[in-house]
Amino acid sequence: MKLRETLPIYAGTALLGLLLSLWQIHNTPQINHDAVYYLLALQGDAASIEQIGNWLFYPYLIEGVSLALGLEPEQAAQVLNILLDTLLVLAFLRLIEILGGGRSALLWAALLVLSLPYLNDNRAEIIRDHGYWAFTLVAIIAYLRLFREFSWKNLLLWNLAMITATLFRVEGAVFLALMPLGLLLNTAQPWPLRLRHTGKALLPVMAIGLAFALAMAFSGSFQNRLAAAITNAGGLLSIFTETVPRKAALLQRGVLPQFSQSTAEIVIYLGVIYSIAKDLFSSLSWLYFGILLLRRWFPAENLPGEARRVIGLYAAISFLVLFLHGAQHFVMVSRYTLALALVLLVIVVFSLEELQRKVQENPRLKPRMVVIAICIALLFADSLINSAKPKVYILDAARWAQENLPDGARVLTDYHGERVGYYSNKNNDKHYVFLRYRPGTTPVEEYDYAFVRTRKGKANSKLQQLLYGRGLKPIQKITNGQQGVIIYKLR
Repeated sequence: MKLRETLPIYAGTALLGLLLSLWQIHNTPQINHDAVYYLLALQGDAASIEQIGNWLFYPYLIEGVSLALGLEPEQAAQVLNILLDTLLVLAFLRLIEILGGGRSALLWAALLVLSLPYLNDNRAEIIRDHGYWAFTLVAIIAYLRLFREFSWKNLLLWNLAMITATLFRVEGAVFLALMPLGLLLNTAQPWPLRLRHTGKALLPVMAIGLAFALAMAFSGSFQNRLAAAITNAGGLLSIFTETVPRKAALLQRGVLPQFSQSTAEIVIYLGVIYSIAKDLFSSLSWLYFGILLLRRWFPAENLPGEARRVIGLYAAISFLVLFLHGAQHFVMVSRYTLALALVLLVIVVFSLEELQRKVQENPRLKPRMVVIAICIALLFADSLINSAKPKVYILDAARWAQENLPDGARVLTDYHGERVGYYSNKNNDKHYVFLRYRPGTTPVEEYDYAFVRTRKGKANSKLQQLLYGRGLKPIQKITNGQQGVIIYKLR
């Protein structure tokens, strides 16, 4: 397609994405939990650096934007995320275009990527995933070019894009290592040529791996999340020989005594698969997940064969990564599956373009298109209705702390204290310390105050029960009826 035909679509999509980001940021009263770690890591806070696994590329980018534009780090992080999200939507359109999508496919692509509620809900979140999602799509574009035509230039672009994605999330290293093997799936080439191209594609991987191994061996300070993942890679087998059997034994004793050990393990594996499917459903949205499943009703006949193989390869590696993570940690959140959801969304774009063509040929299919249009409108409405509300136990508690606590006060909380600590210490030099109470390990007598969170219909926390038992009376109660914070003076 000519530039004058595609430029308005690209520019309009970028502008609408910018407006969606500004809307979400404007309607989000407090920063997310992880954001505090990134912002405090810039200040050299050792606990925050440890919390993010000493993986500091994203905080350094925030600092660079802050210095370049003269913004506060929090504002710089939002600007950086807007840029990354803009790159994401533009890369998605470009991916559709290089797959042969015409004007209608580009319009569908813009509509779909802008209407993803989970992506829009995360536009205001200060998380490194923005960069991972964006550069994963850039890497897929480079990989498709490499798949179609092997050249050192295309190989370099693929490696640069995937390495950049890895600098945001270490999971990218798995794709960097395994995706070159996908060149063996290029059936348009004879086997000797496929093997030769695959061998060449693996050379940068081996060089990077060797350099990283040498850095780990000769630098005692080279400790970060990727180094830990590589060090523990040899223990992946223990997930299946130790971690899962141990969890299965607990499940068998506590919940399913009628099941055998092997059956309990199968239940856990099915639970991991269900968790992946549930989070993929959340990140893709119910509409696009349904279209993806109902292939008979929504075929994607114009999707090129090489795209099917590349998407299938990426999906298989993604499932492997997600399954290993879920089996090891039993924790899954939807943002882990969003990169996969964006790649699978390509299929949905071509499915809806095919439906549009069939409607033009067969008007009886028009009601189906009307239903799809209404559902997409509902997704946009979901994206615009922000459910984030000011949290009393964060913002109001921090305001009270700034006005009433003495310099250097040490405060216990029964909830994550990072955000209330961040806002309490913001724009002052009083150096308050906030720590979450751990029953049996936290010495209460070493702290000056306690902030206890209250929620309607919820039982008292362990900290509040302890304070009641000691006969302490609150010095302040802040509430909005549904939630609040009770403040105690401990000494």
